[in-house]
Amino acid sequence: MRTGLAVMLAAAVFAASGGCSRRHCVPDSLAQSHNLIDLDSEGDHAPVEAGITRDVEAEYRKRVAASHPAGARPYNFLALSGGGMYGSFGVGILHGWTESGARPTLDVVTGISTGGLIATYAFLGPQYDDKLKDNLLGVTRAQILRSRSILNIPFADSVYTSRPLERRIRQELTPEVLAEVAAAHAAGRRLYIGTTNLDTRRLVLWDMGAIASRGTPEALDLFQKIILATSSIPGVFPPVRIPVEINGCRYDEMHVDGGASDEVIFRAFMVADLNRAAGMPGAYAPAGSRLYVISNGKLYADSKCVRPHLTNTVSAAARSIIYGKTRDEMYRIYWNCLESGMEFRLTAVPQDFRMQQSGGLTVTTEDQHRLFQEGRAIGLRTMVLGEGWRDLPPGTDPSEQSLPRSGTRFVTP
Repeated sequence: MRTGLAVMLAAAVFAASGGCSRRHCVPDSLAQSHNLIDLDSEGDHAPVEAGITRDVEAEYRKRVAASHPAGARPYNFLALSGGGMYGSFGVGILHGWTESGARPTLDVVTGISTGGLIATYAFLGPQYDDKLKDNLLGVTRAQILRSRSILNIPFADSVYTSRPLERRIRQELTPEVLAEVAAAHAAGRRLYIGTTNLDTRRLVLWDMGAIASRGTPEALDLFQKIILATSSIPGVFPPVRIPVEINGCRYDEMHVDGGASDEVIFRAFMVADLNRAAGMPGAYAPAGSRLYVISNGKLYADSKCVRPHLTNTVSAAARSIIYGKTRDEMYRIYWNCLESGMEFRLTAVPQDFRMQQSGGLTVTTEDQHRLFQEGRAIGLRTMVLGEGWRDLPPGTDPSEQSLPRSGTRFVTP
């Protein structure tokens, strides 16, 4: 009896460790392919050519061409996404863009999560490129987070504390930096950072230039808290409490990573605000205005054989949700550009770029430098379409479209 029980327990442990759950996975090189030929298909399904999207865009732009403010200077917007330590890619883009000599003064910069850390310096201009590189390149986990006692974690609001990151933010975002942000705001430029209000489960947009313009110690503290909040990954870092006053009563809100709501920020009101400041009506941008989106990550997750364990399957599903949500947001932002008269430009980490580690907080120092160089090379190409940049959102190219399967037999072209 005891022997039988011992065998059963051993078998259970062996199964839990993956001993009996090995899989014959599709090799990554084949799993990544979008060109598999379905041998059971009768040719009922075909992708839609991207040219149709371009025809719709051209017709839309033709119909609203008269809405462009006549003779006005084009606007340049920059939207920076999240991505953890993948942010070195965006820093590289900015460096290369500056070196190309084609980097314009940015009228509006938006940032979320890692993009929120980059946004202030990107907004202030190329003179801060080296500061960005020093602060975001080669960063290790120990420099931004601190482990809690394993006994405290069940009663804590996060696995780690964010004190090291908070110290770095307070050291870098000084009153002098805020004064520069305020000066840019007074000149008509705008800086927006997004956080997620956990109580309302909604995105909150912060006008950082308006906050900086108050010039008080309280404004500096709020500015720093917002940057910390947008970088605070839920569960990893603790939420940031921000006091508010409503009808004379004081409350506190809890804010975390803006990426929990949106991965990239662009709204039509941003165009309308610039127009109003320039004495122009409407929410349609001057001809030639452009939104540059830097996605600090890939548009599609890398294929990886998943062992059928609880944590592995949940992690893989969560990553699928995040990547799908990011692509959907890019598509929405593309249509926001059409509605406001902006041209759409998007770059992301190339799909064939290979990392030593795949997690946003486990990027090696070597990979951070490689990401920086990859971004710099794209930035140096001065935003040439096809050279790391695209003017249509993901999903419009035939190779990116998912078609129904008719069976389970495939061959490569």
